[in-house]
Amino acid sequence: MDTLRCGADLDRIPSLVREDLMDVDRLRAIWAQHRQSQPRDARAAARRELVRRRVRELGGGPAMEELVVSVSVDGTSGQPVNAEFVAELAGRARDLPEDDPSRSPGGPLDSARALRVAEAASVPAHPVVRAAYTYTECVAVLTELDPDEGANAHLWVLPWVLASLVLRRADFPPLLPDPVSPPPQTAREPDERLAGVVRHFARLVTGTLLDELSWTPEPVPEPRSPVSPLAAVTRRRVLDYVRSRRDSVALILRALDPGARTSVYSGGSDDTEPGSAADTVARTLLTPGAAHWWTALELVVDEVSLCLFVVVQEVGRPRTGVLAVTADARLTTPDGVRDALGMSGTDSVTVMPTDCVDDRWPQVRDLVDEAVSRAMNELTRV
Repeated sequence: MDTLRCGADLDRIPSLVREDLMDVDRLRAIWAQHRQSQPRDARAAARRELVRRRVRELGGGPAMEELVVSVSVDGTSGQPVNAEFVAELAGRARDLPEDDPSRSPGGPLDSARALRVAEAASVPAHPVVRAAYTYTECVAVLTELDPDEGANAHLWVLPWVLASLVLRRADFPPLLPDPVSPPPQTAREPDERLAGVVRHFARLVTGTLLDELSWTPEPVPEPRSPVSPLAAVTRRRVLDYVRSRRDSVALILRALDPGARTSVYSGGSDDTEPGSAADTVARTLLTPGAAHWWTALELVVDEVSLCLFVVVQEVGRPRTGVLAVTADARLTTPDGVRDALGMSGTDSVTVMPTDCVDDRWPQVRDLVDEAVSRAMNELTRV
């Protein structure tokens, strides 16, 4: 099927992103089963708070918060995305304060352009593909209204709201934008460009599914269950790989300062965590109090130190079997302590309960490499 204005052939897209969509579907099946054990009202309240918090992180005010929440709650999943509703949402997005970068550019959305977006929202495709296509078509329509504002397209709230609504209609959780990592638009061919957006959306949907899996109505007790074989093998391989990176990192640092020091140590929820490690690791936990195991690479140059943590953690209570591998780092200078990676939730790696460690290892290795690279770049800039 030759689709509308973006020029992509939607029949080809699934073959380009098959593994990404399969991962989303597997995680969504776990999420759908897991939510049955949760009180519906409490889960809805937790979702609203999550959405509001993300909007506040984006710098949005009450009007934007209300707009995003209005298409995220359970009752909106039956809302048809027709031209009239697209125009209504476009009007609300244009009514945001003029200094709000999320405000839609240009004049009112005419009926023809509203229909183009509505048709994109109803194409027969996987929900993530349909959401990505709706987002892309909406960005194209808004750019036509004001071509000079196209560079800020990833900040416009309307394409995100419509993509989120497409996912809600397919019984997915709402899509929350990630300002740290905007959708890619660099590929030459239309199919590749749309496939890149689909991959990005798949990561965002995975992050939202993990967030909702991590929600629990009550505090999570200290873990007492045996460590799963998958978690044990994954944490051991992470530890070994971080150790293997230590020597090359040490060579670089000693070229800058002969007195530079590097060390690798590990711990977890079943150990006594040294120093401030517990506070740093707690920032990366998706499910507070869930079982987790971390490997730390500590780098010290003169009065500056950086501690990089790679964390393997269980997601959800009751246990879902899902693991997440995340990275975080803190840079300590005479001026204070700050984040050293700037990585977003889409940079984590999700390990499914049916995986073996080899299935996800290339992604985990890439995550560690990227984290070490960013940490070294930040340390050598100080």
